[in-house]
Amino acid sequence: MLMLALTLVSLVLALIMFHASTPLSRDILYFPWMLFGDVLIPLLFFIPALIFRSRLCTLAAIITSFMNIFIRTSAIILFHETFMPLDYHSLKILWQHTDLYALEAILGGHFIYWLIPLALMGGSVIVYCCILSWKTAGRSCRKHPRKWVYFFSILLGLSLISNLLFFIFRQNTPDSYLAIRPLPFVSADFTNVTLRKIYEKREYKKIPLPPESKKALEVLEILPPSTGSTPDNRELFDRIIIIAAESLNHAFIGANNPHMPPGITPELDRLTRSYPSMSNYFAAAQPTSWALNAVLLSRLDYDKDRYMDNPSLFSQLKHKDFYSYYFSAASGKFGDNRMIYKSTFSPDEQFFLEEWESICKFTKESDWGLSDKTLLDGVYGELKRAKKKRFIALISTMDTHPDYYSTGLSEAEKQLFHSPFLQALHNCDREIGRFISRVMADNELFDDRTLIVVTADHTATHGDNFLKRDNFTPERIPLIFICRNREIFSGLDTAKFASSIDLAPTLLELTGCRIPESFIGRTLFSPKNIAVSRVFGDVLLLHSPDGPKAVSTRDEKQDDTGRIFSDWYFSHYGK
Repeated sequence: MLMLALTLVSLVLALIMFHASTPLSRDILYFPWMLFGDVLIPLLFFIPALIFRSRLCTLAAIITSFMNIFIRTSAIILFHETFMPLDYHSLKILWQHTDLYALEAILGGHFIYWLIPLALMGGSVIVYCCILSWKTAGRSCRKHPRKWVYFFSILLGLSLISNLLFFIFRQNTPDSYLAIRPLPFVSADFTNVTLRKIYEKREYKKIPLPPESKKALEVLEILPPSTGSTPDNRELFDRIIIIAAESLNHAFIGANNPHMPPGITPELDRLTRSYPSMSNYFAAAQPTSWALNAVLLSRLDYDKDRYMDNPSLFSQLKHKDFYSYYFSAASGKFGDNRMIYKSTFSPDEQFFLEEWESICKFTKESDWGLSDKTLLDGVYGELKRAKKKRFIALISTMDTHPDYYSTGLSEAEKQLFHSPFLQALHNCDREIGRFISRVMADNELFDDRTLIVVTADHTATHGDNFLKRDNFTPERIPLIFICRNREIFSGLDTAKFASSIDLAPTLLELTGCRIPESFIGRTLFSPKNIAVSRVFGDVLLLHSPDGPKAVSTRDEKQDDTGRIFSDWYFSHYGK
C-alpha cells in the first residue's frame, strides 16, 4: 500500500508538471511521457520485490520513489519560477547564484526556522517508511502477491512504452519540451553532462582561426581589419555613467511597445524619443554576472573568463586616468560577487549592500537589498565626492528583479498598474528619470563631456513579467546614449544589430582608448550588423536582418555559418 501511495503521488506530480507546461507544450501526445514515464526506476525494483519477496528490492523501490518525488517537485518549482527545465545548466545557475543571502531573499528572512523543521520532518517520514517497508515486505508479499504483480506490471509496461516513445521522438523535441521529460531521462542527461564537465580541463588554449574562417569573419565585420588597432584619438568624455537596469526588456518600455499599459514608463519613453536609442540591441549573456562580463570584458563566457587574465573596460580606462566604480543594490556575499568582480572586472571601488550599510548607514529594504531610490540617491552622493575628475560608474538596479519591489506609488498608480511587476517597472522608471534629471541639473557632474548610458543587464527571464517569457534566451534590451552634444552619435545607425559585447569597444573609442585584442565585440560605429549572444550549453545566438540563427559550438555537423562562428569562439576560449 505504501508503494501504491508513492506511485500515485508521482502520477499526480507528473500531471501538475504537464499542466504547468501546457502554455509551452500543448500537444497531447506528450501527455503519457509525463503521466507514466517517471515511475520506471521504482517499478523495476518493486516488481522483483513482489515476486521474490526481497526486502532489499523493496527498500530500493521506496527510496527511489522518494527521490522521484523530490526531483519532480523541484522541477515543478523551478519551472514555475523561471520557465527553466531541471537540468545541469539550470542547477548550475542556481548553485552559482544561491547562498544564504539568496535563500533569505527567495524564502524570506526567517526561512531557517521553518525550512530546517520541514527537512527534518521529511527525512523522518522517509526513514519511517523505509523501516516499515523492511518489516512488512515479507508479509505483504504473501497475502496478495499475484494481484499486485499484475497491477504494477501493467504500470511498468506503460512506463516502458512512455519512455520508449520519448526516446524515439526526443531528437525532434524543441527546447521548451525539456521540462516534461520523464525522470529517467532527466537523471541520465544530468549524469552525462556532469561527468563530462568533471573531466573537462580548465586549460583554455586559444586555437588559431583557420584562414577561410578569418576571411569570412572579416567580411561580416565580426573581426576588424586589424585586431587590437587604436581608434581615432577622440577623447570626447570625462565622465561616463552606465545604468544597467535589472531584467529590463526593450519591449517593457512604452515607446518601444504599444501593448504596454499607457503611462507605464514615461521617463524612459522621453529618453528613448529624445536621445540616440538602439532598436536592435541584444543582451549578450545572462544572468547578471554573465551579463556584466559581456558589458565590461566584451566577452561571452563568464565561467571561463573568471580564470583568465583579461583587460576590462575599467582597466583600459585607467590608462586615461579614469577612476572606476561598480554600484550594486545587492549583497557582495551573493555568489561571492565582491571577490570575483574585483579580480575579473578590476573596479577601483565597489559598493554592495554591506558598503552602503557601513558607509552611508543605509538599511536593507527589499528582499534583495536596497531599493532603486535609495541606491540611486547613494550613487549620486558618491559621484559628487568622486576622487578624480574623470570617472566611469556602472550601476546595477534591483527593483525589477522578482519578487519585485516598489515604494511611493499613489493609490491611483497601484490601481492602474495592478501587478507587482508593473508597479516595480513604473517605480524603476520614475527613479531612473529622477536620478538622470538630478545629474543633468548638476553642472559639476553633467557638462559637454558627460555621457549617461541607460541599458539593462539582461532580459527578463524569471517570474510574473509582462512578456511571460518562456525561456532563458537573451533578447532585446534598451541602449540609450544621453549627452549634450548629440552630433557625436550622428553617424550611429540605431537600427543596426548589436549586443552588449559591443558597448565596451564603443566607449573606449569615444574616450580615445586602445581596444584590446581580447575584446570580441566591435564598436557600434563599425559596419558590423550582427548581434552575437551566448546561451547556456555553448550555443551562440546570432541576430541579423536575415533573422535569428542558433549555432551550437559542439555540433560536428554544421553549415558554413556554424563552422565559422564555432572557429571564432574557439579562438578565444579553446575547446
